[in-house]
Amino acid sequence: MQTVSDRSMSSSEFVADLTGDAVIADSNRLNAESIAWCLKSYGGFRNVMSVATPSELLQAIRAQRPRVVLVGERLAVKALRDLFSELAVRLGETRIAVFGDSLTDRQLDLVVNNRVSGLLSREDSMRRISEQLTQISGGQPVLSEHLATRVQLMRDGQFRCVASGHMQKLTDRQWDVLLKIAEGRRVSEVAEALAISEKAVESHKYRIMRVVGATDRVDLCRWAIREGLIEA
Repeated sequence: MQTVSDRSMSSSEFVADLTGDAVIADSNRLNAESIAWCLKSYGGFRNVMSVATPSELLQAIRAQRPRVVLVGERLAVKALRDLFSELAVRLGETRIAVFGDSLTDRQLDLVVNNRVSGLLSREDSMRRISEQLTQISGGQPVLSEHLATRVQLMRDGQFRCVASGHMQKLTDRQWDVLLKIAEGRRVSEVAEALAISEKAVESHKYRIMRVVGATDRVDLCRWAIREGLIEA
């Protein structure tokens, strides 16, 4: 992994060098580094670092207290639940923004369900994105005008998908169960990971399948892949 200065860094140096105000996380490492460089150049953030995997992102969150984290679309779908679980335990002041351009309606549901503080667009200029992240880091929710036809910013500061559909009927716990089952985990593994009983997992699974119209576990996995919630 490289910082904004493009200095090569060994894994042993990783934790010691985390002193940034912002973290840019994108599955394309070059994109993450480019955005980080631009944010530092345009001001507002003294230190910006880039990461490209869920594990690097969580390590960055644990090792420092960034004002804001900007997450790319693909990485957001993979890591957002774990990321918010980490923030809930450790970092009450860190705020999350997500690029939303290529997210499907179901993926936007997932992102909004995690109570992000900003939904940004790659169509905005880097100067504008820098301004938006500064607003978000100060506690102001931000919705890019490029996403305004798909998402609404409500008076209470929460986002609501315009085409949210039946996925809003799922609880946070059911989202957790859905994603883990769709990844191929057995009921016992899901129960252990979420610290709930196997009976509770089965109950959630039944409810989820009714909501999304799946007939069995395989059908549920196919649905999750088709909707872009997991990768095939």
